[in-house]
Amino acid sequence: MRESPLFAALFLIGCTTAAVDSPPPPASPPPLITLALEDHPLVDAAVEGVIDEDSLPGVVVGIAQGSEIIYLRGFGYQDLEAQVPVDPSATLFRWASLSKGVAGVIAVQGLRSNAVSLEADVGTTVPGYTVPDRYLPEGCQASACIETLPEAQRSITLKQLLTHTGAIQHYSNGLAYPVPPPSETDDPYTNTGIAWAIDYFKDAPLVGVPGGQYSYSTFGYNLAGVVLENQLGMSFGAAVDASISQPLGMSTMSADFQWVDLPRRAVGYVRDGNSISRDGDNDVSWKLPGGGFVSSGEDLTRYCAGLLGDDLIDTDTRDAVLWATGTPNEDYGLGFGVGTSGGERLISHTGAQQKTRTALMILPDSDLCFTVMTNATWAAPGELVRGVANAFLSE
Repeated sequence: MRESPLFAALFLIGCTTAAVDSPPPPASPPPLITLALEDHPLVDAAVEGVIDEDSLPGVVVGIAQGSEIIYLRGFGYQDLEAQVPVDPSATLFRWASLSKGVAGVIAVQGLRSNAVSLEADVGTTVPGYTVPDRYLPEGCQASACIETLPEAQRSITLKQLLTHTGAIQHYSNGLAYPVPPPSETDDPYTNTGIAWAIDYFKDAPLVGVPGGQYSYSTFGYNLAGVVLENQLGMSFGAAVDASISQPLGMSTMSADFQWVDLPRRAVGYVRDGNSISRDGDNDVSWKLPGGGFVSSGEDLTRYCAGLLGDDLIDTDTRDAVLWATGTPNEDYGLGFGVGTSGGERLISHTGAQQKTRTALMILPDSDLCFTVMTNATWAAPGELVRGVANAFLSE
């Protein structure tokens, strides 16, 4: 039967009324980290003084108190030659070794669902990896003094890797050259993640007995990242995006892929005497857990703020696991330096890498966090972040 014009009109009226009367969509949850920026002239003056004294091209500084970013400012230039100023919310700086704390956070988050075991044996977790049966005793860096590692000690745990007690060599304290050539790291068809790169050091003698001494190692973190990928069943970058970046609203954090055109990526600089020139720009994504991320200063500060509360890890677990120390890692947790200052807990890390120097300092008992990123490779980020903290606390 053909519909009458009256029926059609009534039908449209009914649809319109239903749309008007339908309940509104549920409101989005408030952001975990918010901006509540304040003026802090003493902080401005402290940073500007260091920039003038050390001729730093570009710097971004952030301060978080609880879940609020209360100070965020860019100084100088992300590109000196083009005179592009630093934008604290857009200019991308390399994290360097601040990436190690990210690996620690991902590991501890995985404990909640029993997806991750800190006591997992790397030799049984990573396909194709066997704990080396040789090691360099303390003070030895030559093949002539290699010793056989007793079979009972041929085990490395994820926790040992994350606390730098797994005896994996760093850049120059072992017998292998652990860095893949640029022809491979800059090639997206070869550089397909982080697992492939461990081939450059996995068979090298250890630099001690696992668990026997603290020995800082970026490549130990690379191996830890591969362990986490196998335990979680996803790439390390995907785990970070799902469990850290998205919850905290970090829109600029990514692996620093050489072949991807990342807008506002800072130019790095080196200094020779009074001469400042551009640094190299090799890919670092292949060592993502040890030092391969890039983001804005705002997003680094969001991450730091997320560590102050329960947003990433409940504070009890954070204190008891993430920032726990022991023997021989007496002042290092899972990716963070752990100490005290003036009777207060002090959690910190610095980063040094081609194109960048970075620092993160947390005073958890005061609910404060401070971050620094710069594209000057001669900067002293630890001193700079302490100067920022001192200026802020003196106001």
